[in-house]
Amino acid sequence: MAETDRSQATVRNLITPHDQNIRMVFNATRSYYIDIYQREYKWTDVQVKTLLNDLEVRFELGPRGKSSPKEIQQDVLENFEPYFLNTYLTHTSPSATGIVDGQQRLTTLLLMLIKLYRILQVVEAVPESRGKTFTPAALQTLIFEMDDFGGATHFKIFNANREVQLRALVDGADFKPTDETQKRLKDNFILISEYFEKYFSSDIDASGYDLPKLTYYITYILDRISIVEIRIERQDNVAMIFEVVNDRGLGLKPYEILKGKFIGNLPPNEKEEANQIWVALQDLFYKTELKNTTETSINLDDFFRIYFRAKFAKTEYDYDSFERDYHYEIYRRPELRKFFGEFHDHTKMFKIIKNEINYYATLYQELRSDYSPERPHLLYNKLQDQNQQYLLIMSAITLNDPQREAKIRTISAKFDQLHVILRILGIYDSNTFQRLVYGLNDSLRNKTEPECRAIFDKLIIKTLKEEERLDKEFNGKVEDIFTYEIFKNGRNNSANFSKYVLMRIDHWLSELLDKPSYCQGSPEVIEERFNRSSRKRYGMHLEHIYAHNDANQRLFLDPETQVYDSALFDQIRNYLGMVLLLKDLQNISSGNDVYLDKIEDYETSDIIWNELLVGHLAGVDAKLLPEPFRNATILADPTGVFPIDKVEQRQKIFFEAVKAIWSQV
Repeated sequence: MAETDRSQATVRNLITPHDQNIRMVFNATRSYYIDIYQREYKWTDVQVKTLLNDLEVRFELGPRGKSSPKEIQQDVLENFEPYFLNTYLTHTSPSATGIVDGQQRLTTLLLMLIKLYRILQVVEAVPESRGKTFTPAALQTLIFEMDDFGGATHFKIFNANREVQLRALVDGADFKPTDETQKRLKDNFILISEYFEKYFSSDIDASGYDLPKLTYYITYILDRISIVEIRIERQDNVAMIFEVVNDRGLGLKPYEILKGKFIGNLPPNEKEEANQIWVALQDLFYKTELKNTTETSINLDDFFRIYFRAKFAKTEYDYDSFERDYHYEIYRRPELRKFFGEFHDHTKMFKIIKNEINYYATLYQELRSDYSPERPHLLYNKLQDQNQQYLLIMSAITLNDPQREAKIRTISAKFDQLHVILRILGIYDSNTFQRLVYGLNDSLRNKTEPECRAIFDKLIIKTLKEEERLDKEFNGKVEDIFTYEIFKNGRNNSANFSKYVLMRIDHWLSELLDKPSYCQGSPEVIEERFNRSSRKRYGMHLEHIYAHNDANQRLFLDPETQVYDSALFDQIRNYLGMVLLLKDLQNISSGNDVYLDKIEDYETSDIIWNELLVGHLAGVDAKLLPEPFRNATILADPTGVFPIDKVEQRQKIFFEAVKAIWSQV
């Protein structure tokens, strides 16, 4: 046999193409089920509008001059050019035909048929319109699988999860979707309905529709749209062919391709259970709404990128490799192929999905949506968009980890401590910090909670030595680095971070004194008030004690030249001890006032740190404060400004608050 003949024979053994029109696809003797690869319907209005517009353009190219339904059918068959609508992949078992790929398009066509069926029902109900177009029964057999008695048993494209939503669309009943697929079905049907109602509307016929145009259109849809069915002949080739087809630009997300690879060749019972786990995870992620952050939602791709990095990345290169098309890495890396049993060990694959993936995906979703008061640092890091905490937690936690809760609390708290120290000392750089994360990720992997704590402490001390903030001979603990000499120059270089530190200080004071504060409340309340972007009218805003005014600027005149030192003014006014929080628009109302005129706003700010500064704290509360905070009141000088010789006192008390909160985490 020639090489070409052998190649063609091999292809024929794998796949068999069949050119069909839509009538043949949805014929009366055949129905489809949605295979494991294609359970979710995800087309949005963009794809649906594109399909409708493409069909309209092609349809409108054909001449329409007939009025009799039978003549219209013949006219379409003879004079309308066919339109190729791509391919779909199927695999037929003894009991049914599964759609391996292409169900997004076929499901949308089913929605179109349902709407056309409902229009025909309206036409049928008008006596003088009957017989002028298709009967509803002509489409009913394409939409439903029928029993021997004319009853509709299920839809031609079958998935149990969709039946109730599709039935509601057919019956015109209201149904509240419970997952993404059902919502897409409902939303897209509404879009299709509005489109068809407008497209076929006419005052000529009593039914309200242009019946010749409707007949032409339905005939064109059923008989002149060509779509090629590619039948995969062997079950063990389904996953491979699905992956190849969808890795060539047809729009599946990496996790959807992984699903086919992981689940496709499992035995039937295990395949169905694994799919139920996978779908449950998809629904869980779909329902997860992230608030007050740069992201609004998460999906399984977000999880898998974190998971593969947490469990397998050792270097910066490894980390980057698991970014966009991360699913390629499971084939490139021997350790990953070994972990997944080369994808041939069905028992191992099933256990990984049921145990490993299910456990870590659920954990990741929990971490991303957690508002538990028992895990406050998850929120604190989130307020700073420090989402690498999730990677490090996932790296440390083992499957069914008995130290799971302790690790979550410890790593999130130590991560916050690391970040705060570097920020206050002015040695934070996002790129450098990311490189620290790379090393932490590998170091923390599968470690115990005490080991995780020690790894963070070692890294903090090592980093400060490299940045020459600690002597090379320093051999103390992390809490020993908290000295005023090291922290005295902490400055406001980031409004978001400064607000965060001040919010934490007031929250600490509120708990210490058991006194209400605007910075106190449930995690959800704190997150909402934090006002990350500072664009909200209500919430926390940053306030400078030294505002831009003549009185303040006179403090920074050179004694000899009387020249204003703007650089020094900027430096002093941005010491972290010299900035405050105010809520809502109080910082605007105080404007460019001198310190004396700001005091009333500070007294009524509902923020204890401010009240402490201006002596508005009750004596009984002051007695509960640690010694460094009992003489924190600073009065205005005779000109009404904040005394410049009290700036260091203010920095020292700020340092004491930082030490109290972050030195022993």
